[in-house]
Amino acid sequence: MYCKIKTIPIVFLAIASIIMGDNRFYVWTYEYKTMERGRAEFEHYLTFKAPKMDSLAGSVTTVHNIEFEFGMNDKFDFSIYQNFEQPAGGAFQYSGYKLRARYKFGGKNQYLMDPLLYFEYKGKPDFIKHVLEWKLILAKDFESFHYAINPVFEIEYEEGEREYELKYNAGSSYRINELLRIGLEIKGGKNGHYLGPVISHGKDTFWVALGSAFAFTEIINNKPEFMLRMILGIHL
Repeated sequence: MYCKIKTIPIVFLAIASIIMGDNRFYVWTYEYKTMERGRAEFEHYLTFKAPKMDSLAGSVTTVHNIEFEFGMNDKFDFSIYQNFEQPAGGAFQYSGYKLRARYKFGGKNQYLMDPLLYFEYKGKPDFIKHVLEWKLILAKDFESFHYAINPVFEIEYEEGEREYELKYNAGSSYRINELLRIGLEIKGGKNGHYLGPVISHGKDTFWVALGSAFAFTEIINNKPEFMLRMILGIHL
């Protein structure tokens, strides 16, 4: 009996070491990763947005993004998001959906930076607004450090009008041990620029990442001055 019981955790650890989930080092920046073939993952994004950093009371909007991610082959994955939002003092409501695809080029360390193409479509329940977004994911590991940069091009269609925007996300992180990383992210576009720390914990089957974004330039067009995001991932 003792031998049988002891074998169970050993087998579990062996399986867990083989499974490679889409564990994230950052909350705004993407890395050179896709879900492995035939596997799936559940992710929950919890984001708080505040219009002013010095006045949070009664002004924070809460956003929930529910994602199911599927590995289609060794280089391509696909995700479906359902999005929900609750404005400060308002009702919890469904805000739309998102479809996302990622494709890895080459193999890790084949090029100067590891490249991945990212595409997403965001839609509203009434179909009056459509957003197309492309990202070029460039990432690199160097010993215990990781670096990633994501130039972004976005097209928004709403009620016959079209708007274009160039944005960026970038991050750097340091591996403290097998489970824990700390880092820094920067992001921005025409509406302003943000900087904030990030911490991630976990590996493969279960992980969590927590990061923030503090505005360090003027913010326009009613965008938030402060954001806080936590992502929880569970490999299925």
